[in-house]
Amino acid sequence: MRLSTTLNPFILPNCEKPEVCRAELENYKNLGFDVLDCIFCNGVDKNSPLAADNWRQWGETLAELSRKIGITYTQCHMPYYNFAAPDGIDTEFDELVRRSITIASMLGARWIVGHPATAWGEANMPKASAKANIAYFSPLVDLGQKLGIGIAIENMADFKDWPGPRAYCATAEELCELTDSFRSEYAGICWDFGHANLMYKDQNPCLRTIGKRLRAVHVHDNHGINDDHLPVFFGTIKWEQLMQTLREIGYTGELSFEVKRIPITLPLEMRNAQWQYVHKCGEYLLSL
Repeated sequence: MRLSTTLNPFILPNCEKPEVCRAELENYKNLGFDVLDCIFCNGVDKNSPLAADNWRQWGETLAELSRKIGITYTQCHMPYYNFAAPDGIDTEFDELVRRSITIASMLGARWIVGHPATAWGEANMPKASAKANIAYFSPLVDLGQKLGIGIAIENMADFKDWPGPRAYCATAEELCELTDSFRSEYAGICWDFGHANLMYKDQNPCLRTIGKRLRAVHVHDNHGINDDHLPVFFGTIKWEQLMQTLREIGYTGELSFEVKRIPITLPLEMRNAQWQYVHKCGEYLLSL
């Protein structure tokens, strides 16, 4: 098990030029993060390199640049939207999703994370949501199998600003049922500890329910109220027991930090000091 953190190339100025990522990649490498999680969620803008005609060349160049610096990728994150909403499927958006899966495979990632959707307003929300998610993710799992990369579906939470009282796959049971429906080794689960802290006082039974289906994790903290994406030990999650449970269920993937509250506007020295703290906490978690 290794430490990982997120790379969001699409928020960098002039991100259409992959070489602008060089300083970012080299800095992560110097901080001890030589495994990264590439986030494609901000790549859906029409001016993004993901939407450009030369998107494949962009991905190949980023992959080659990463290899030269000594950066590897084991998981990534595809763009997402609520495809189970009444207005239905967005075909242009879904093309960007497929491109993100392709580039993630170029980067050498074993898994790419996707968000399940919720059919709010349906009389039988869980059943309608399950049907919509199976229809949506099935071709993506097939694409992933062709490219050698799995689709890991992430647990949701009942966020305050969402239109319905509860979200599909906010429970481990729904997440397992959905994943099992694909009957494929290229379908798995990503457990987001921050999302789970909004739903459960104790996440350990959830991890035991998921068991071998667990392929990726998002590591961040909060106080059980908002999805704050804080560094670990800044919130109320009891990390020591969770690390023991990960060992118990045989999880062998990375501990991937999804810490979004280290602003890019900070001077580099201040940002690096916070990243050094995050890395030190990660080493402690691994020691458990």
